[in-house]
Amino acid sequence: MKTVNLLEFLNNTKDLFTLDYAKCDSKLVNFLDLMTEDEQFTQKIDLGIMFAERKSIDQYTIVDGLNRILSLSLLLHAVCECYKKTTAQNEKAIKTIRKKYLFNGSKLKLRLGEKDSIIYSKIINGERLSGKEKQSGMFQLLHNFWSQIKEEKLQAAHIFTMLKKIYITLVETNGVSRRNLYYKLNSSRKLNQILLIEDYLKEMGISQFWNNIQNKYFSKEDDLILFLKDFFVTKFNYKKFNADRLYESFINYFETMLQYLPEDAIIKKMKHSAALYYDILNVNFHSDAVKNAFINIKKASGEDTYAYILEIYEDFTDGSISESTFIEILNTIAEYLNNRKISENNISFNELIQYLNAFITCK
Repeated sequence: MKTVNLLEFLNNTKDLFTLDYAKCDSKLVNFLDLMTEDEQFTQKIDLGIMFAERKSIDQYTIVDGLNRILSLSLLLHAVCECYKKTTAQNEKAIKTIRKKYLFNGSKLKLRLGEKDSIIYSKIINGERLSGKEKQSGMFQLLHNFWSQIKEEKLQAAHIFTMLKKIYITLVETNGVSRRNLYYKLNSSRKLNQILLIEDYLKEMGISQFWNNIQNKYFSKEDDLILFLKDFFVTKFNYKKFNADRLYESFINYFETMLQYLPEDAIIKKMKHSAALYYDILNVNFHSDAVKNAFINIKKASGEDTYAYILEIYEDFTDGSISESTFIEILNTIAEYLNNRKISENNISFNELIQYLNAFITCK
């Protein structure tokens, strides 16, 4: 752990890698607002702890602190843009700034994830952005920097004086799971749970099998999230599922199953359930009776029953219940959903489940 000037840290580092699941969000830092708090720059500005994994003497992977580094890089670019084509001295300074802080040779020093990288690269290289890309947090912050520098007539020298007062506490995380650390530090934010899961499986060397499931059954990420939610509801008997804890549920399930099965067998079981869930989402059944029952369930907005239906569908495909029993259960659920639309005083679905389970036992 050491205290370092953020500007110097950026200068002394050749490559700053980021995590695939760490995305730029709205919590970027407007450093220029800090100037109004201390116009004379008499005090050190402490931006807290930044966690990073050292890859070499001048290469780091940022585990937590991306927004601060990204915001600083955008400010430096804004300064270059605002003073471009003014004087020969400024042109020389701009080249120095880009060489020291923004680029490592011909490559950008800061390596963002795929989607963020496209926008960041366009910004730094002066390429045209689409209307949607201009709605990003990066462009919005850059626009604020441009406006403040122009409107308040801020001098580059004063901006750099301020930046030299900005410090962070750098904590190197070598030997610690950077994914788990990132997850715990950012648990209050809306994280991309799917990317976290993919990284976990990539670390285990089985991401290609998981990719096969995604590509075959879930072209839309929302459908994949629905499947995982309902899959874990059946496995853990959740009464209420928190989608923001999807990664935790996945790890709990996988680590538990690893005590009994190898990784490929676990993925195979999940693939079987994914295929069944695909049938549910797309009403993909050969039997007209089953298909009609599902059409009625979908018409009645029965998405909250899919977890239970998945469990029953697995029993049917395993031969634990007959097709006639399966159809009767589906029709009962469809009838329940229609009654629910008519009357708010209808029984809860959990009560219906108890009845259906008793019905299955009798069969």
